[in-house]
Amino acid sequence: MYDLLALKELCENNQLGPNIIPIIEPVRDSKELQTTVNTFLKCNQSFSVISNPQVSVYGLNDTKLHPLPDMSAVDNFLPSAILAADFSTDYLDTNKRTLLIAKNYPLLKAYQQTDLLKNVTNVLIPEEARLHEIVGDKAVSLTDPLTFVKHVEDYKLLEDEYFQPASWYNQIDNYDGFGDYSMVGSFYFDKEMPSRAIALHIIYVTKDGSLRIHHFVSDSNESMRGQKEKFFEALNKLVQWSKNHINGINNTSALQELLAYNQQDKFPGLGTVKKLSLKHHFQLMKRLLEY
Repeated sequence: MYDLLALKELCENNQLGPNIIPIIEPVRDSKELQTTVNTFLKCNQSFSVISNPQVSVYGLNDTKLHPLPDMSAVDNFLPSAILAADFSTDYLDTNKRTLLIAKNYPLLKAYQQTDLLKNVTNVLIPEEARLHEIVGDKAVSLTDPLTFVKHVEDYKLLEDEYFQPASWYNQIDNYDGFGDYSMVGSFYFDKEMPSRAIALHIIYVTKDGSLRIHHFVSDSNESMRGQKEKFFEALNKLVQWSKNHINGINNTSALQELLAYNQQDKFPGLGTVKKLSLKHHFQLMKRLLEY
């Protein structure tokens, strides 16, 4: 829900722009999904919704309480699908600009000589030479730069790390664009268990143009109690770090909104924290791509 709220608010304030195309894999038949899509349409923001989602229950029921509008004639809507076991060419209207997400080499190899790959506009793939060889100049790099850890407190061992494997500003090996999963990561959990630690993840650009992600982790992690205290422990670390590391292009309105909680006694909830962290990343990328 908070991922969708982040996209909706960014779109309403013209903070995505033509260089960013959000790709949504629906997980719930929700009012938030319907509202976000309608906001994209109203603002003429380019976007995509995956027609065969592979996680959760959205694709299991054809009758939706919150159906999405017919977007077959909408220019800024890009049909997309995941090349998976349930794939059908009916998922993509190749009369439009279309996106195919292909991580599975044997499946992609099986479609190598088909009309699908001839007609699809772009294929999003991991940075693997054998996949790139099949799709050629239609390839878009799709990476997950976030290091996955089993326990949130393990981010204390990483603290600060390189975020993107390929330079966003200098696409190499003939990729036609790049994409990632932001600070959320590609792993999907239908229901997350409570964590003993709280971590804030902030993506920032350095002077040499590379992207990095810094992790701010709470200290009182002996038990599940005290979520509010844990949040302010992590936030205080972010406030201190930002004094020397956040200025200029990194100083987004979303990050300032997050930092402002340090002047309050209110815990906004982890959903709002996630929303603001996502908004910060998108605001930063919009600035960089327009720089």
